[in-house]
Amino acid sequence: MVLPFPAELWLDIFHGLAKEGEYDTLERCRVVCRELYPIAKECLSWNMTFKSTEGVERIKVDTSGEEMRRWGGPATVDINGSPGGDQPIPHLATFASRLGGRWTSVKELRISSAVWRARDLDADTVFRDLARFPSITQLTLVDVKFPTILMLGRLVCALPRLDDVRLYNVRFTRQPFDPSTISQFRLLPRTQLKGLVLGESEVAAMPTHSFIELVDVIAAIGNRQCPVPPRGPTQACPVWSAIRALEITSYSFPSVAALARLLCALPSLETLKLHWSRTSLKHGFDRKSIPAHSSLPSRLEAVEVIFRDIVRPDPRSVADLVDFFITTGISNQLRCLDIPPRSSLPTECYVSFCRLIKHSMQSLHDLSVNADLFRPTLNGKDMSLHADQTTAPYLSLSECTRLKYLALTVDVTLGNGSCLCTPVIEVLSHVTSTQISQIVVNFSANPWLGLLGEGLKSLMDGLPQLDAVLSLPVFDNLAEVWISVGNIDHRDGEWVTAALGACLGACLPKLYERRSVNSLMRHVQDESASGL
Repeated sequence: MVLPFPAELWLDIFHGLAKEGEYDTLERCRVVCRELYPIAKECLSWNMTFKSTEGVERIKVDTSGEEMRRWGGPATVDINGSPGGDQPIPHLATFASRLGGRWTSVKELRISSAVWRARDLDADTVFRDLARFPSITQLTLVDVKFPTILMLGRLVCALPRLDDVRLYNVRFTRQPFDPSTISQFRLLPRTQLKGLVLGESEVAAMPTHSFIELVDVIAAIGNRQCPVPPRGPTQACPVWSAIRALEITSYSFPSVAALARLLCALPSLETLKLHWSRTSLKHGFDRKSIPAHSSLPSRLEAVEVIFRDIVRPDPRSVADLVDFFITTGISNQLRCLDIPPRSSLPTECYVSFCRLIKHSMQSLHDLSVNADLFRPTLNGKDMSLHADQTTAPYLSLSECTRLKYLALTVDVTLGNGSCLCTPVIEVLSHVTSTQISQIVVNFSANPWLGLLGEGLKSLMDGLPQLDAVLSLPVFDNLAEVWISVGNIDHRDGEWVTAALGACLGACLPKLYERRSVNSLMRHVQDESASGL
């Protein structure tokens, strides 16, 4: 079919239809005419934001009952109150009743800058209508105020296929620790939630009251601390008993004991991701702080710690976290450990991380870490001065006999620009695990130091030695090797890619003969070109 009008005119027509809320019409045009497909698709939004009831009512809904094709809706729907202030959201009810059962493609529901008020929202009706969105798998709440924790729980339970919940600065107008409310919360139906994200909408200097309150009430409900302590083992709260992944986007606990109580409330937890943002107010960890009839998750096997660039962590708080993992025995069950690669962290922090790695050696399968942790000196300092000799800060992978994946980061600095591959070769020469199948080496350059040219020459000079080490019998099961140069200026990306592509085959002849060479070349070029 040849379009009778120019594409620009059709685009204007379709934008007009979208403005009038005629999305079902646009969808029909998209599927009936191949030439109109890209134009109509451009006008069908992936994300839609509603700030008022009128905005929802603008969406035209076919009520004729005829079997005609309808648009499945956007992937993400935002229900906004008012930025910078709590505003009612009666349009949530309008959205749920008007589009429930019709928009079958919505994956994420976001609610932000809002206050949930009974006079604006009939909870029973809203939850019944939201149940007609089986496609929603993620719920994100930012700066939302509920009357009670029970209302939040009912909202989570209303979405039948919900996998992940993200809570940022969620607050309550009434006392959240009311015994009756907690008892009712524990009677809510079981969910199949897999992931929980907790955080704050902004990074603050101190832990905020709303974050501490939310964490404490989740822990209280999960550990059944109210109203009467149980006589026997605590039964998991059905709302989050199946959660396998917990992410804390701003590590702002008043103490590590608060984190311990939260983990006890999530019995199925397998993965923990912590974004460090500030110092704990109270140091030390006492096992007595764990509720008497609760226990830490026995399946927790993966821990990732991330430090924001603007944060310089207190070594005491990092030591508290590591002590918690070691004292409780969690370190002995860890299979995956991701330690931040920043060499700018205080040396004492890395000494603590070394202790954690040593206690996890026998169970680790995946390890991501800065290569400097395996050297006797760190940041130019003797690590033995910062720890008891019995902690043995010098690490070797010889005890890590189950290792399958290893990611090493090397920071390109003024001190090591001429020997970039040396720390990597030192680490790999102590590997004893014959199960290792994937190795990632990232050379993280600082474009402001002007070391890229010198660093690349050093990298090329050291690659033959790396090739020799990775050809040892212990690496016979090695399937992939990724090498990347990170943090390069985008203006250097083209020539860096060309240089790496031209030299890798010659510098790594033994790896080139193995199946890993294709992945090696592809990943190097892709990551360099993207400026990673």
